Amino acid sequence: MIKNIFNPTAEESLSFIEKHHKSKPDKTILLLVGDCMVDYRGRARSLLDWGERMVMIKEDGTVLVHQPVMREPVNWQPVGSKTEFKINKDKQLVMRSRHNRPPEKMKITFRKIKSIIVSKLRDKATLVISGMETDVVNQIITDPKIIEDGLRINKREKHVKSGLIDLYGFDKDHVPVVIEVKRSIANISAVQQLRMYVNDVKKDVKKANVRGILCAPRIPDMVKKLLSDYGLEWHEVERQVILPDDWQTTLKDF
Repeated sequence: MIKNIFNPTAEESLSFIEKHHKSKPDKTILLLVGDCMVDYRGRARSLLDWGERMVMIKEDGTVLVHQPVMREPVNWQPVGSKTEFKINKDKQLVMRSRHNRPPEKMKITFRKIKSIIVSKLRDKATLVISGMETDVVNQIITDPKIIEDGLRINKREKHVKSGLIDLYGFDKDHVPVVIEVKRSIANISAVQQLRMYVNDVKKDVKKANVRGILCAPRIPDMVKKLLSDYGLEWHEVERQVILPDDWQTTLKDF
């Protein structure tokens, strides 16, 4: 379902909103585009002078005010906000949004409205993110030989004094192996982190020989040199980003 109106007067705008959105605000999204002023009072106080913007009210009460540029909203109200509309003495559409905890309120005055859209959306999908550190960790757990033959992963997220080791295991000679995983370019801090983990394990197992391996898609030469200086190792592991490909052409497309 989608309803829209273009270049309405304030009275026409209020009538349209009351007819298509007011009775079911938890089931429709309201989108207003127009010249407006925003007055916010809450955790701080702000006033946004006249300008053409997009105002969106979501089903959960969230209010977003977007300018023509930038990703983030310039003003917003959180989930659970209550919004109402009225006409002021200057014949302008006024929107008031209020949130109780924390106490916040926002007043948006429209002196010209270009369009209003009311729509009912259906979306029960869950966002699936791939290409994270966990993907590399899972790759190594599933197939340890991508690091080296004979490697056995004994534990994931092993707690030590200085933090949380990504992977802990043993090589073919039963030497403890500490593996630190990074999802992008490895840096100096990753080397220091791995070094502390290895030192912690040495104290725990009372063995002088504990290997440390830094795994990342790319490891710069200066990082490799520092690893070598500390007696640590590295392995460049490419992330396998696997997501459903809805753009892939099939025989049915021809």
